Amino acid sequence: MSDIFAFTAAFIAVQVFKIIMFKKDKDYSGYDERQELIRGRAFRYGFLTLAALLAAAVLWEECVGALPIEFSLLMMACLMVGCLVVILYDIWQDAYWGIRQTSGSNAAIVLMVAVMVMQYLGFRGHANAGDVIVDGVLTWDGGIYLLIFAFFALIIVNLLLKAWMMKFYIDMRERRGGMENGKMKFAKNGVDRWEVC
Repeated sequence: MSDIFAFTAAFIAVQVFKIIMFKKDKDYSGYDERQELIRGRAFRYGFLTLAALLAAAVLWEECVGALPIEFSLLMMACLMVGCLVVILYDIWQDAYWGIRQTSGSNAAIVLMVAVMVMQYLGFRGHANAGDVIVDGVLTWDGGIYLLIFAFFALIIVNLLLKAWMMKFYIDMRERRGGMENGKMKFAKNGVDRWEVC
């Protein structure tokens, strides 16, 4: 029952996120060739990562032996790592799927933190019940909460680090003689982004 509640809450959080980020008074569907190329490259890297992890997991199971983790949880971990590669590559290459990087970023982080809190509560419940690790094997019941928690934690850390680096970069450009004494501006070319002017 707690699993159903956790996934329902996560689904609702995603819908709220979509409503906040994509308001009807704005059009975020514009075509931006640079962003499309970056996303295509990100999906390629994510797919290759997923394929490599799945192949490695299957070969390990067949040649070495069973890993101390349920097979379904292992497959989900491979899938989430592949998705994480796509997301992190897009973050660091400024391809945000049309999401506003100014006013919407705080709401996105708050929603991800809320999902992380729900995952922590779910994990704590299973840990108290003693069914996270059974006979030396990490089970789906407790492990999925850890995976989702780590997934969003890595996204938040990278978002904050990227924002801090961008702020430092902009500050340096605004200083006299710093970073070639250039300027940055917020451009709206299909997808909002910072660019050198």
